[in-house]
Amino acid sequence: MPLTWVEDKASRAATIVRAGTRGTATYTKSFKIFGSDDDLTVHADVSQKVMSELYFWQYPYSTVQCTVESYTLAYLGDQCWQLTINYEKKGADDENEPEPLKRARSFDTGGGTHHITQALAESRFGTNAPDQKKAIGVDDERVNGVDIVIPALQWSETYDVPAAYVTASWIKNVASLTGTTNQAGFRTFAAGEVLFVGCSGQQEWDEKKGDGPWSLAFKFIASPNAGSGATLPALSVGDITGIQKKGHEYMWVRYEQDVSQNTVIKKPRHVYVNKVYRDGDFSALGIGS
Repeated sequence: MPLTWVEDKASRAATIVRAGTRGTATYTKSFKIFGSDDDLTVHADVSQKVMSELYFWQYPYSTVQCTVESYTLAYLGDQCWQLTINYEKKGADDENEPEPLKRARSFDTGGGTHHITQALAESRFGTNAPDQKKAIGVDDERVNGVDIVIPALQWSETYDVPAAYVTASWIKNVASLTGTTNQAGFRTFAAGEVLFVGCSGQQEWDEKKGDGPWSLAFKFIASPNAGSGATLPALSVGDITGIQKKGHEYMWVRYEQDVSQNTVIKKPRHVYVNKVYRDGDFSALGIGS
């Protein structure tokens, strides 16, 4: 004989989180079940209905979908049972959401260090101090230079994304972009000013719930381009002017011997700007531009 289900007045209580998709939305249904005092019979009937017609509840006009998380069943006596079905929103691991669901950002303007051999200006003291053409730390054999802090904005962006978002091919694409500079404008920076340092990710798996969402952290360093129409004006080294250099290119100087105030000095003869990072298509990261 089939059991009788009657929805009671405690049913359909809901807590819906509309802002912030990581928040937990909950929904409950409550029933009185009549017709048996055998717990196995009642559980079997509940399990069948929970896995079919009662498995999920869809919030209207929204992507919020609550699925069955658990149920409680209590015997009230006289072949009557109290059933409460607890629903919970899938949250960030909803495979129907193709885009990142949450983003956090942090930045650091501490800059980076760079070894330079040329100064921006030079002051000379002492009797007949020779003009070193702004070369730093010159001795009889070499220009030793100095390490300085240079403009370098470092920042990270963290995203929570569904498990289906992170595939093996996506991971390989991100790995291939590590150590590349932006070939097109990115986060308001001109092409060549942003270096992608890499991405780290972590995910939790639960025996009952399966795969959880991935938390992905992307790291970048920005350094300004120099030259005509760039963020910084063209560079000068000694008497050599008009040097064009992108933010993450490497510049070095070749010196020649010269004489100033009867002293042998090292004078800049040639300046070289080397491209040391490949261009990368940052749109493949899937986090916008």
